[in-house]
Amino acid sequence: MWMEGSELKIDDKECTRCMHCINVMPRALRPGVDKGASICVGAKAPILDGAQFATLVVPFIKVEKENEFEELTEFIEKVWDWWMEVGKNRERVGETMQRVGLPTFLSVMGIDAIPQHVKEPRSNPYIFWKEEEVEGGFERDINEFRAKHKA
Repeated sequence: MWMEGSELKIDDKECTRCMHCINVMPRALRPGVDKGASICVGAKAPILDGAQFATLVVPFIKVEKENEFEELTEFIEKVWDWWMEVGKNRERVGETMQRVGLPTFLSVMGIDAIPQHVKEPRSNPYIFWKEEEVEGGFERDINEFRAKHKA
């Protein structure tokens, strides 16, 4: 965030939606002209474990009455279709996401991993590495490792 003259500017691409700025300056920040929604998936409140926060999957999606909320309904239908194929009997969407992993869920939904994909508010963002992006891959020789790092 920075000031240009008397106007407050926010770099939306770097915003992690932690809400710290709104907590600190509630009168300075108001909703903008873009209207939309953030989509969280996977919340539940089991008796034994307590409430579990959902994962922020889509930080912002434009929601307009003129196009009959088309983007939103397409995303929901895509999640339902995936859940019907992959989900087990009596398994919730969030449980399916936990079982297959967030990187798999995001890739199936066609969403790129970004800093806004946080597990809970004010935590570090997810960082995903694919095996081809890691030098040497994920498979390592344990004996070679032990030779370098003797106890």
